[in-house]
Amino acid sequence: MAAVFSDLHDVAQVLTEHIREEVGIVDVQPGAPRDVAATTEAGARITLLYATPQPTHRSDPAERRPDGTRRPPPLSLSCFFLVTTTGADADDPIAAHHTLGRIMSLYHDRPVLVLPLSDQAGAPPGAFSELGEGQLAVVQVPMSLEQIDKIWTSVDVQLQPWTLLEVAPVQLVSLLEDVAPAPLVRPGGVGLEVRAGTRPLVLRVTPEPVRRGGRARIDVLAQGAPEAVDAGGNTVPAGDAALTVAPGGSPILLDLGVGLPALGEGAHALTVRAAGLISRRAVLRVAAATAPVIDAPAALAHDPATDLVLAGANLAEAQEAVLWPDAGLTAPPDVFSLPVAGVGAGGLTVPSNGAPGLADVPARRGPWRLAIRVGERVYTPYVLVELET
Repeated sequence: MAAVFSDLHDVAQVLTEHIREEVGIVDVQPGAPRDVAATTEAGARITLLYATPQPTHRSDPAERRPDGTRRPPPLSLSCFFLVTTTGADADDPIAAHHTLGRIMSLYHDRPVLVLPLSDQAGAPPGAFSELGEGQLAVVQVPMSLEQIDKIWTSVDVQLQPWTLLEVAPVQLVSLLEDVAPAPLVRPGGVGLEVRAGTRPLVLRVTPEPVRRGGRARIDVLAQGAPEAVDAGGNTVPAGDAALTVAPGGSPILLDLGVGLPALGEGAHALTVRAAGLISRRAVLRVAAATAPVIDAPAALAHDPATDLVLAGANLAEAQEAVLWPDAGLTAPPDVFSLPVAGVGAGGLTVPSNGAPGLADVPARRGPWRLAIRVGERVYTPYVLVELET
């Protein structure tokens, strides 16, 4: 949270305009304090007492712009403004006290200003200048007797109604020129020889968990085609009937019933090997024998014009299929509730045609998550469905 200015005087101008508009006092100006009895009308003066650099911003990096150029970091300050108020009638500073109370309440109620004030919703036309950009915190500073003495011995006026406001962070734009973009290649040119590789990365395994002897989908990020999958100490090489690999190397479909029939209930270490490197261990979980669960679809992509047949376990009481975007929900209509047919303990069908059917689900939204509601409140772990366009 910081407010960027091109001129330090703009900070006092922002406070002046804000107080004038919100408190309703016309005579508000940046400048030195004046005598409390100078006028009977309410007034306020905004005096920059001192400014100090913020130590936490001394090592700020250069700002990188979209075109690659770099702007030197701004000067970050905490500014301390002495706010004095005037307005006395027969030596009674009633207007001064009223004005000070209103200003202190203003920044107690609204300690953060979003700049420029002219862009805020409901801002009266012409009330605010287009000064500053970002967020500016305005906080009243608690005072001690020693601080009060030092402040008022430095000001050539009598003690009067006042408060001290800390305004921060104030960032002043650097006067240095922008730095040119960094070179796009290292000195000596582009090296085309590959000297080191990157380990494959298992992004996720779905469903979580998978049934014993079921089918899991493994999303992986790797340089080159996967060479093997190891689960629970059992290796399934590429080309094995238990593995189906997408043309780009991800996702991978692993048929436990063909390649890993001995894996029982619980968690098993899973790794993927590609380009001679092995991924960090992920987890393949096998569900309990009584848990409702569906397998990952048998095909990497499904034609929504045809019925989707899903295998699984404990699905006899399946009620509906629920689909939602893997990328996340943007609105309630993103969730589709589809009927199921051919329900049995070991599988079911999501029809293409229905009210609605699978054909009514948009294909261009990317992968869809699909879960089956079993009974009233139980849902199976989701699987990913890629719909062909």
